[in-house]
Amino acid sequence: MGSDNFPNAVGFFTRLTQFLAIFVPAAYAVLYAPYGMDTTDFGYFYGHPWRILQGEVPYRDFAYITPPVALYWHAFWLSVTPDGISVLAGKISFLAEMLAAAWMGTIYLNRVFDLKLLALPMPLLATAGFVWGVHAFPPMPWHTVDGLFFGSAALLAAICGQATLAGIFAGLCMLVKQSFLFIPAAAALVIFTRRPKRETIFCLLGTGLVLLVHWLLLLRLDAWEAFCSQTTGQLDMREALQSGIFIYLTQNPVLPALAMAPFILQRLLRRARGTPVPLPLALQPVPFYFCLLAAVYIHDVLTQKTWAGYGDSWPTLFMVMGGACLLFPAFFLQDALREERIQNAGAPLLRAGVALGAALLLSWSTGISGGYKIPAFGALPLLFCALLAHRRLQGAGSTRACALLALVAGLVMFRAGYEYPYVFPPRPMPRSSLVHDAGEIYRKARGVYVDAEMLDKLRELRELRLKYGPDYKTLPAFPLAYFLNGDKPAYPAEWLMDWQIGGRVEEFYRQLEERGITVFMEKDQIGVAAPDAYASRRYSVPLRVIENWRKIGETRYFVVLQKPDN
Repeated sequence: MGSDNFPNAVGFFTRLTQFLAIFVPAAYAVLYAPYGMDTTDFGYFYGHPWRILQGEVPYRDFAYITPPVALYWHAFWLSVTPDGISVLAGKISFLAEMLAAAWMGTIYLNRVFDLKLLALPMPLLATAGFVWGVHAFPPMPWHTVDGLFFGSAALLAAICGQATLAGIFAGLCMLVKQSFLFIPAAAALVIFTRRPKRETIFCLLGTGLVLLVHWLLLLRLDAWEAFCSQTTGQLDMREALQSGIFIYLTQNPVLPALAMAPFILQRLLRRARGTPVPLPLALQPVPFYFCLLAAVYIHDVLTQKTWAGYGDSWPTLFMVMGGACLLFPAFFLQDALREERIQNAGAPLLRAGVALGAALLLSWSTGISGGYKIPAFGALPLLFCALLAHRRLQGAGSTRACALLALVAGLVMFRAGYEYPYVFPPRPMPRSSLVHDAGEIYRKARGVYVDAEMLDKLRELRELRLKYGPDYKTLPAFPLAYFLNGDKPAYPAEWLMDWQIGGRVEEFYRQLEERGITVFMEKDQIGVAAPDAYASRRYSVPLRVIENWRKIGETRYFVVLQKPDN
């Protein structure tokens, strides 16, 4: 009776994972994407692409400190999106890219490891990777997501033998953000260990072609020297070492130790009794860690009542677990390979280690950031390594159940997290307060729901624009302003943070004076020296404006300032 029902149970589980693979992303697009907007990070990849659509060139005409692919990528999508849903479409594009990256990563891993042997349905792994990845950041266009998307495409093309295409995608990934510098080498190495050596050359040529086109275009647009200056001038090696190495050496040991406690106790009892002691799935180390993460995360959300993008350092811990998989491939990887079943520490293990290492490198690259230093965007290979560790500790039979528990834990914990959508600077903003359609003020923001405070701030921005004309700049940020108002930008920077303008404080302050700009200063940023503890994030230009310029008007959320002799 039991054996007859087993195929039915497997079939039901497969259909369930297929249903979840469709339902979960659709639910996210409906239930989460429309909610929330702020005046800093949120508008970054609306405001800068809008400048391109107005004929401006990055570096030459406005300050931008990372390579330009993300700007032109979002400018293209902004140009083909109906005007009335352009903001909402950008938020949904975040989910779409993360979902595509999760699926490409799953297909990539399935070409290396036998997911059927692991009893791990592809839809389940992809959906879990999507759920844990999207909560690294609120739904909004972001260049790190673009890098993950192009990098995943590069690795998938590499594993499928499309060498030139892999090189092209890797080149695009590299030109999204400096942290993705090593992705072309990773794609080439995947090909080198699996294909004829000439295929590696084709991959490198594909990347070289992208870099050549990039160089020629910037030369033609008279932006090459400015590009070199702005994208290298603010590199901080100490910060890079902190986000790339040291952060992984300072793990919080409490939750991992708690997660291991039942497992250690089981082993001690087994040794004392001489017989196996069953350990329920929920108390096995990796599943128990998921449960602990969910509990701690939900507690943090309920007590802090602000946006929480990730749990208690889980991405860095899982990256360390991935490193263990690479250091001990015969222990973690050998039984999971798709290739020859006779593993003798030869080429199959090498190829698998290189392929997994490339995926982990992509995840690691998403954490090398000036702000968000956690590799949670690339959650898929991190979760996969955790599942490999679970398999070695508990056997293959419960891998599927562990993956399902990871998905459920992610859905539950981050559902709590979305009760307080992202806003910067942080303030109480429960999801229940987001009942106002921003389209009431700006047509481009139709379908995006904000609270009364943000709605009033948008209304005041529109009224100030009508009163003072197009020669204005919001300080210190609000990069949505020119885009929402449909204005040709009057000033060559969006976020007046020292780091974002390459440290050129005197130059950008002088341009405010020379252009006769009227400043709309956000009141909640008056007196703020920097948005975080890093010296490079200082608001030197806004602070100087507040100190020296005269106030000519004031609203609830803005102070209007002009140069003293205006």
